Amino acid sequence: GAKKFIKTLVGASEFIRGNKRYCLWISDEDLGHALSIIPLNERIEKAKQHRLKSTRPGTIRQSSVPHKFGEIRQKDNKSFILIPRHSSENREYIPIDFLGKDNIILDSALAIYDAEIWLMSILSSKMHMLWVRTIGGKLKTDYRYSKDIIYNNFPFPEISKTKKQNLIQMTFKIKEEREKHSEKTLAQLYDPNKMPLGLKEAHRQNDLAVEECYRQTPFTNDTERLEYLFSLYERMIELEQSENTLFANEVKKKRKRRVNA
Repeated sequence: GAKKFIKTLVGASEFIRGNKRYCLWISDEDLGHALSIIPLNERIEKAKQHRLKSTRPGTIRQSSVPHKFGEIRQKDNKSFILIPRHSSENREYIPIDFLGKDNIILDSALAIYDAEIWLMSILSSKMHMLWVRTIGGKLKTDYRYSKDIIYNNFPFPEISKTKKQNLIQMTFKIKEEREKHSEKTLAQLYDPNKMPLGLKEAHRQNDLAVEECYRQTPFTNDTERLEYLFSLYERMIELEQSENTLFANEVKKKRKRRVNA
């Protein structure tokens, strides 16, 4: 009877290194059912007593809802793209993926809800990683991802349905190559010295597909890529307040695709 309340708990470490953690996720509507199950009733009572013993007023107030997390970052019944807040600087790409609604996200990761499939292709690309390395923060030497500095400011033009479909195929190809090595964690798959050749090739093809969304002429180096991104960013800022412009429309779309902290 308790099965419906047991969810997978996932943050950066759990996602990348494959550490398994679980939690109880109980809504107000299901509280009566949960309390009727003796082991759950006991755990909820322990949570209440623990919070009552706290010296923090906020924690004491939360003793009135001991079946709930102290901080809720989750959207119920929503799948999402997970982005780790921190990832090793040795990786060429930050591992990301779609996770189902039975996963409860921790503060060590970010979630993009209601995301279209082609968005994963963009976030898994060399262009996006170059933006991360250039303007993103660091925790010691690790990448530190943020919604305000990195995601919301990343310049990407409006693209056709054909290009979106191509990016969707690139996303599926990356996921397919990962699944061929399902016994390995993402930390192992994205180790630059151990990355499977098929996965490398899938990312290479994805990089090309994403860059073609910016222009047809191939980029020759990272300096050229950055110059192009910053030129788009400058135009995006200039036109952000204008109506019916390509970049203003894209900014509005990004704001709808909110990344929850």
